[in-house]
Amino acid sequence: MRFTFLQLALAFTLPALAQVQCTEIFISEYCEGTGNNKGIEFYNPTGEAIDLSAYELQRWSNGEGTATDWTDLIGTIEPFGTWVLVNGQTEDVDLGGGATSPACDPAMQAYADQLDNPYPAPTYMNGDDALVLVKNETTVVDIFGKPGEDPGVAWTNDEANGYIDIGDGAPWLTSNHTLRRKFDVMQGVTIPPVSFNTFLEWDTLLINTWDGLGIHSCACSPNALEELPAVETAVFPNPSADGNLTLSATEAIQRVTVYTTVGQLLRDENVAQTVREFALTDLASGTYFVNIHLTDGRTFAHRVVIQ
Repeated sequence: MRFTFLQLALAFTLPALAQVQCTEIFISEYCEGTGNNKGIEFYNPTGEAIDLSAYELQRWSNGEGTATDWTDLIGTIEPFGTWVLVNGQTEDVDLGGGATSPACDPAMQAYADQLDNPYPAPTYMNGDDALVLVKNETTVVDIFGKPGEDPGVAWTNDEANGYIDIGDGAPWLTSNHTLRRKFDVMQGVTIPPVSFNTFLEWDTLLINTWDGLGIHSCACSPNALEELPAVETAVFPNPSADGNLTLSATEAIQRVTVYTTVGQLLRDENVAQTVREFALTDLASGTYFVNIHLTDGRTFAHRVVIQ
């Protein structure tokens, strides 16, 4: 069944369809990289293998009120295991007028359990497309984004404007990022959200980060690693009048990277301390992402404004 937005909303007013934690597959990683470097990971939070032939991933493109394209999943997802769907384009395609649709990076495709259909297909998503995972054509088991809403370029962290892009400089979170479901998320979103707040359930990683595909840590697994201890990081002053910053963390900092809002790497420096003066005096006024990478592998992103 191809839901319209109204049908999608009405379908989940029934209490009988409430989903219990750790009983149904959900989207565990979202990779929206450069070109067609795009993929989706699914996680099985149960102790039983699940036949994926009953599942379909739909894309609701650019705020459309119904699915615009879809892919039937195949294969079997093992208990507490993953299934990775990656864009299947293997050659550059000439679109005419000097435009080219590039092949997906073979290094990313090597992580795939399934390569997606030719265009149009869900893994041609951009940051403004919602995704809906459907079982047996009628039951929604997970939603990414807000179906039926065009957020602009992408969904953002701008709470005052409903997390959509209005061109005010708010960082794009669903475009040019990898998003990974948080450890304590144990089920999918089955009711269309009023607004899509990415940070509620997703951790953000840098663009073209796909080396975590095929592995997911979730509280549902009896073998799951305990969550790492809480860490506080800070970048100040923010805004900065002259680009001179202080970085601090309650755990050891390994390195610091600085990106523009469109994902261009400007700085990558090794750091071996918990407090560090950091100068960005050579950068023009504007908004940047300062990422603090800790020695335990975690990364914390800070949006910094230089006046």
